[in-house]
Amino acid sequence: MIQQRQPDPQHPAPVPASPAGGLVGAFDYAEHERHAGQGGVVAAAAAAQAREASTWSIGDFRLLTMLIGMAVGSGIALTNDDKDKMIFVVVAALLGAASGEAFGFGLSRWAEVRAMHRIVKRRVWFAVLTVLVVAGGLMFTTPLLLPELEGAESLTERGIAISLLAIVGGLPSAATLAAVKQVAADPLPGTPGQQLDALLRLRRMCARMLSQLGILVLLVMGVNAAARTVGDELNPGVVIFSGVVASFVVGTMYAPTAATLRRRGQLYVERHFSLDQVPVGELIEAAENKGKLEKLLSLDQTTFGELKAGLVVLSPVVAGAVALMIQNMK
Repeated sequence: MIQQRQPDPQHPAPVPASPAGGLVGAFDYAEHERHAGQGGVVAAAAAAQAREASTWSIGDFRLLTMLIGMAVGSGIALTNDDKDKMIFVVVAALLGAASGEAFGFGLSRWAEVRAMHRIVKRRVWFAVLTVLVVAGGLMFTTPLLLPELEGAESLTERGIAISLLAIVGGLPSAATLAAVKQVAADPLPGTPGQQLDALLRLRRMCARMLSQLGILVLLVMGVNAAARTVGDELNPGVVIFSGVVASFVVGTMYAPTAATLRRRGQLYVERHFSLDQVPVGELIEAAENKGKLEKLLSLDQTTFGELKAGLVVLSPVVAGAVALMIQNMK
């Protein structure tokens, strides 16, 4: 079995110095002790989850955001005068519903994370602003990045409106992921078991948000594919390019948080489950158990691997983008 390190009561550890301020302090991952307050991270998360489960208004709010998103998506699609637009309307309504549901889900997770840890909001706003700048920049440079085709447009007003709908739906998740990054950047309080519970909870939360965002990526591509047969003719490359842009925006949200969570998990394993003191005869079993723990914490994954697993459309998007580039080079 893995031997967990226990503090020596006869030789208490020295009190660590406060983390340095400025840029150095912002990237300080040292294991400074932090006392749990009001039951610690796990208790706060459980309390937030219990409040959500016991409050019927949470489900009603999620349903309301879905209906609003569906109405907005349908309204955008119905602005087209083309008679053969039913598929476009349906897919746009689905995208709107998914955006609304993602908006409500992200707000719920935001409330849960805020109950775990004090969040520095200016860092969250910076992360959200970065996502908006990246998304807006890529969207409005679409005509420059795609090859010009006679009679085919690369960016339309409806395309901009649909893209903004998807972006708004993902903003609460962007804020929540930035907040999770702050929680994981600081040493977690409580016992080793509580710390592990908190790490697993944060990991599951991020995986669920990534799945939500993956659905938005898929539907953004679907809307652009349906829009090609409605109204003004669209550049065929818009379908693949929209998936590339959406995937890149999701990566901008997720990558910093995933890297910080993985780093925190690695420090946790190294501190509490070292193989240094394990007898030679038990090393194989201890190493296997340690490997299982690392897998639970996704330490065997890379950020791109997590994105590929969460964004079911990422592999086809990459393949399509490569094919599009090769075609343009001819």
